Amino acid sequence: MDVVIGRPVVVRAPHRVSTEELEQDIKKRFVHPKLKVWLRQMRSAGVVERPWSAPAAVTFGRKGIGVRSRAAYEAAHDRAVKAGREALTRSGLGPKDIDLLVTTHTTSWTIPGLDVNLVEPLGLRPDVERIGLATAACVGGAHGLVHAVRSLRGRGGGRALMVASEDLSTLYRSRPELRMQDVLYSGLFGDGAGAVVVSTVDRAGAGDLVAEGVWELVLPKSAKAYWSEIHEEGVSFESTKEATTAPGRVLPYLTGWLDGRAVDWAAVHPGGPQIIPGTLAGLGLDEETAGRHARDSLAGGNLGGVAVLDVLERTLGEGAVSGPGVVVAFGPGFTAAALYVRVAGPAGAG
Repeated sequence: MDVVIGRPVVVRAPHRVSTEELEQDIKKRFVHPKLKVWLRQMRSAGVVERPWSAPAAVTFGRKGIGVRSRAAYEAAHDRAVKAGREALTRSGLGPKDIDLLVTTHTTSWTIPGLDVNLVEPLGLRPDVERIGLATAACVGGAHGLVHAVRSLRGRGGGRALMVASEDLSTLYRSRPELRMQDVLYSGLFGDGAGAVVVSTVDRAGAGDLVAEGVWELVLPKSAKAYWSEIHEEGVSFESTKEATTAPGRVLPYLTGWLDGRAVDWAAVHPGGPQIIPGTLAGLGLDEETAGRHARDSLAGGNLGGVAVLDVLERTLGEGAVSGPGVVVAFGPGFTAAALYVRVAGPAGAG
């Protein structure tokens, strides 16, 4: 029995905020001896504009963790419902056909979680199995797919809906003082949701994306590479210089898991401009051709846990890939998750 991953649906927030707008706002509000350097680093991240849930002026004016969290969750929830509905439509399935719901959502605190709060709006069965990831962050899209594949195999079949939704604009200037991390992450992230249906079938059809293997990693001695903190004004991401080297440290583990299996293409989480070429080089792929979709995705804003779904959607939408590939993402901790997949050929093909 094959586990088939559908083409993801990605829903971006409606308001486009340019890097220039952020730069002007930061210049207006802060004076710092290193500001010019930090702004140059923000521009070099490769993001031209990012989708935000609210206009820039509204987001700029939000104060306090309560205000930020409520606005972020409402927007993330609404987009998650839209993405989930569109993914079901794309798959040709109805909500009652779904046996497992996997969600990943990090950017606002809520109880119950997104997994519970999607059941009724999506019309899922009340006895649907749920897996709610609340701390996966940027690795969430890949980690959610790993859970969906493993769970369907464990239960001997069925259909899963995986939904990721983040509202990363809530991070913008969430501290009263200005720091390098705040400038860089404010310029990097955007808001979006993604959803994908994963199904078991007797035999994959031509063009189907089949999951052959799944993998996850907590990188040893990496707890101080990249993490998040909550404080009076909001939530912020923190990192040290170790965050820049952590993706490279993951590669020996990733290639060890692949164990020489062929990799013809990859959908790499666009966490930043250095992650894309470094990961592709580690996989033995040409960055110029294999990294195009990841670079294009990053230019429109890093969507956190949704980002790798956006790269995968672009990759499959073009229809140019065939054979075996890797879907891989990285997140705080430092963590990684990957799937070894193949595009099924015609019946009888090897």
